[in-house]
Amino acid sequence: MNHFNRKIISIHNDSELNEAEVILKQTVNTTVRKLPLATFQEHEKQSDDEDGGDKLTNQSVGGVQRARQLAEENPGDTLPAVYGGLFTVAEYFTRSFDAIKGKFFEKVIAAEEGSHRLDVDRNLGNLTQYLLEPELCWKSLDYTRETLTDDEVDRLSNLDSVTLNLGKNNKQANSDATLFFEDEGILVFGEHRTSVVSGGTTARPSLMRKPKALVRELTKSKEVSTVSGEVEREYGIPADSYTLTELLNQVGVDDIHFHIGILFNEKRTPARWEEDPQQGTSRRLIEQFEEELPTEFTEDLRNISLDADNLKLEFEVPVSPDSDASISFHLSFLYGDVYLNTIYSGSLDGVGQNGSLDAFDSPQSLRDIISDNEADDLWLGFSIAERENKVFEMSDDGRNNAMAIADMILRSDKSTKRLAEFRSMLLAGERKKADEELLSFARDLAERYNESRDNSYVEGVYGGDPLDYLQDVAIEVLVYDAISRPIFLRRFPGTEEAEDEEEKELARVRETFEKYLFKIESDTKKKRRIYRCVRNLTEYSDSDDNVPASGDDEVNWDSAPTSSDIGDVLDMRAPTKILNSMTDGTKDTDGGMLVNHRSKYAVPASVAQLMEPYMRELPDDVEVDAYQASATDF
Repeated sequence: MNHFNRKIISIHNDSELNEAEVILKQTVNTTVRKLPLATFQEHEKQSDDEDGGDKLTNQSVGGVQRARQLAEENPGDTLPAVYGGLFTVAEYFTRSFDAIKGKFFEKVIAAEEGSHRLDVDRNLGNLTQYLLEPELCWKSLDYTRETLTDDEVDRLSNLDSVTLNLGKNNKQANSDATLFFEDEGILVFGEHRTSVVSGGTTARPSLMRKPKALVRELTKSKEVSTVSGEVEREYGIPADSYTLTELLNQVGVDDIHFHIGILFNEKRTPARWEEDPQQGTSRRLIEQFEEELPTEFTEDLRNISLDADNLKLEFEVPVSPDSDASISFHLSFLYGDVYLNTIYSGSLDGVGQNGSLDAFDSPQSLRDIISDNEADDLWLGFSIAERENKVFEMSDDGRNNAMAIADMILRSDKSTKRLAEFRSMLLAGERKKADEELLSFARDLAERYNESRDNSYVEGVYGGDPLDYLQDVAIEVLVYDAISRPIFLRRFPGTEEAEDEEEKELARVRETFEKYLFKIESDTKKKRRIYRCVRNLTEYSDSDDNVPASGDDEVNWDSAPTSSDIGDVLDMRAPTKILNSMTDGTKDTDGGMLVNHRSKYAVPASVAQLMEPYMRELPDDVEVDAYQASATDF
């Protein structure tokens, strides 16, 4: 990808992205928002860093280099670079990344399944809703391009009555993948493990928890659900009370396949049978499960068949104690692409050590479905952060190229206006226009800065064309402003720079902006809407406008809004608590973003002057008979 075709997705609303892009953005969003903070030397301020340290470490640098090496060992194979670069970097910038990584693969595997019926993280207690309405359950997933209609929402809600009354420890046994093949009567469950070494040997036994929970409920004689007359009329299931096995039989389930899938090998390519160093553990677990069936579950199971060499266990569960009818249960361990296609097809032809993709018509590959999720946000953000940290260390004035470009924008009314217009494009959802402007604006900034710089810092960290590198730096500056922190905060003094009491107060305001209004780990959209409303409705005595004549201008309290006014404008309850937090602070901040007088609130002139046009307009969906700035204001 050349320098004129960078693909940045994190700056866009989810509604502007396709499914693959939404999944990727959800996975790395926190990391991508934090990386520009590293570029601007603000990454040590993060309040969620438990040890207080800097997470841009040599360890993460080494992880990226390892991913590059693996890619070089497999020419033409994008998977090692994408998978390695995606997760090795991100895990150092967010907590519980193993869980996030698992969610990523769950969503990708579901999104790429052709029938659009594969459900993700389905709670066993809510299994009936999926079996009766698989398409609607898929549409309800947050990353799909589909949206439930009001009637469809009601249709799903009406199925709450058939929620299964299972054992406390079993109802929460969520499967990574659930797919019902109605015509064949096959219900497939999938449990993913990211790689052959994920979690070490101690983690492998946890993979058996969910199939055991399912079998334990299947073998109980207790009734778990009552079907109403309304459900009978809609879905044809006789109104009655059912055990889980009886209910599945009524829905049309004849066979249950539960597959445990190991996705990748140690080189981050799709795993194969012979590449699992922990296969002995899997064999021991499936043998142990077979031994437990008659003692810990029930003696009524029929035709128990264990094939330990092929990591396969099969048996039949009677629909009821006196019934000849039964539901077949199959459990197996699978690997990589064979696992993926076994889940997608419902076929058992690929099971076992001799299983291969030859068993499937038009097989798909993990390589293909992961590669569809490529974007430049993560690797570009990390690459720039890494290099700009080096530049910061080399510089004599405690700055780097990114900081210089940001300050160059703030010094120019033309650039400031252009930046505001770019933000307007993003807010308006004009993706194509915004993508073109991102590259054009970044290139213009790179050329202007390159002409004015009097150092060779670029050449010290980059061996190619300086303009290409500076364009990428400028892209990260624009990304920083769009999704991390607005660059207008650089007008405020930092805590270490503040000298007199006035500067110290502004430094505390800046910290409140950073930790409260633009906190990376939180969704602060509501707070920002409230602040923009106060900013818009604040007028000053000397200017008679919402732009102060100076930092000493006085607030016109007669026209200042109350909490109720703000609530009316934004169509919400009066946000008094949030307004007071902005004024007086919280346990982590000192406030000062607002001032109040009796029941009214306003932005102090000293703050508004430094913000200039930023956040001065009302949200797009608000219409009031009050001053509203132009579309280029923020």
